[in-house]
Amino acid sequence: MRTREKSALRLLSFALALTLLVTPALAAGSFPAVNTYAGFGDVSESAWYSSAVRQCYETGLMKGTGTDRFSPQGTMTVAECAAIAARLRESFTGQAIPGVTPAPGEKLPWYQQYVSYLTSNAVAVPEPTKTATRQEFFDLLAAVTPASELAPINAITALPDTSDPSLLAFYNAGILTGTDRYGTFSGDRGLQRAEVAAMVARITDPALRQPFIPQKAPTVSTPGADTVMTVNGRSVSRELLEHMICMIAYDMDYQLSASSGQRLDWNQTYNIGAPAPYILSAAQTEAVYQTLAEAVAEELGCPMDQLAQQLTPNPSQETLQTYAKQYGLLRAKHILCPDPDTAQAVLDGLEAVPTLDQFDALLQVFGQDPGMAQNPDGYLFSSGEMVPEFEKGTQALAIGEYSKEPVQSQFGYHIIWRLDPAGHPDLIAALRQEVLDQLLTSLAQQAQVTMDETAIAAIDIPALYNAFLATLQ
Repeated sequence: MRTREKSALRLLSFALALTLLVTPALAAGSFPAVNTYAGFGDVSESAWYSSAVRQCYETGLMKGTGTDRFSPQGTMTVAECAAIAARLRESFTGQAIPGVTPAPGEKLPWYQQYVSYLTSNAVAVPEPTKTATRQEFFDLLAAVTPASELAPINAITALPDTSDPSLLAFYNAGILTGTDRYGTFSGDRGLQRAEVAAMVARITDPALRQPFIPQKAPTVSTPGADTVMTVNGRSVSRELLEHMICMIAYDMDYQLSASSGQRLDWNQTYNIGAPAPYILSAAQTEAVYQTLAEAVAEELGCPMDQLAQQLTPNPSQETLQTYAKQYGLLRAKHILCPDPDTAQAVLDGLEAVPTLDQFDALLQVFGQDPGMAQNPDGYLFSSGEMVPEFEKGTQALAIGEYSKEPVQSQFGYHIIWRLDPAGHPDLIAALRQEVLDQLLTSLAQQAQVTMDETAIAAIDIPALYNAFLATLQ
């Protein structure tokens, strides 16, 4: 929606800084065994994640997906990640996860007790039924893992796609190693159950933590440095092209797993044709875009990570409003209440003083969504990103209005105040990225691109990707 739709690989965004909120009651490495591990039929003892699966199963933090199955390449929902985070917090703090009692005739989802437990302890949980991203799972881990459990064994100061100190703390503790040898976090990507097991096991058992020194991430190479492409005379290295091949293959592999439970099959013909030629073509396209972006940054004299801002320093309100309308973006704050009586008290307070300042004051007193503290400018979202009741409740309001009746969802009762999306800082970042993408698309259409067809044809894409998967932790 907010970036170049036809690009094979989106430019990675910086992760939001997180705060560690809890106090330890149980030291890492002292998680008691509650289950006896007999192994899973789909987890080989030689697999890189086998010890992590054992640790997670024995401590009760993760379970199998069926009789004798762990599904290491399977995806995770937010609800499943929330259950793990809740169990971790329970172990660290000694605060038991209480049960939840449904109202008469009400059927609660299986994950409600975990979500309720986390939200009641100021841990934000995204939509539980959606497939979790690496960033969303990390947010949960960071919120429940005490800082005292992150003793550093590495000395990493920056990563290719983020300098977030909370993430670096997990890297330096040996809990995270990224999605490639450069340490790329890839927060917007999904994650497999094996990856989840590795992260969780390393939190609970320091003996499993990984020393890690990231290699320097590939960039456009200097002329003659194993060049496989040129773009307007600028060289593209084999290393950069192979890196992009692996990233695009991983995206495709993950999307197949998330949508159909199938893995990437190099012998299968998909709606895009055979996967290897498609992935190679997409990687070449992305290499062209990155090369052009570096050239533009050099011309403007700015770092790559500031290029989008340099191109669009101060977009007008009219431009922002047009952009928000084009993509159907909504913006709202809400006060989440646990019951109708509390919601009515909020409405009574707003009726007396119907201003946004009053709403914010009531939000501080009554609001039970910790996500509001993390999003003081409100939520900026498009259709399908929020629970349906919240989205419909926002759409029913004019900008500047609040809901005169509580909007009920599975999370409670919402009092919503609709805001102008053009005033949200994230909208500016999204617009800037689109302007950059449009410029690169235009430049790519005019670029002079040459290929070393012999060198490129020699790249064994399936073997390259399989080797990449073997290092994925």
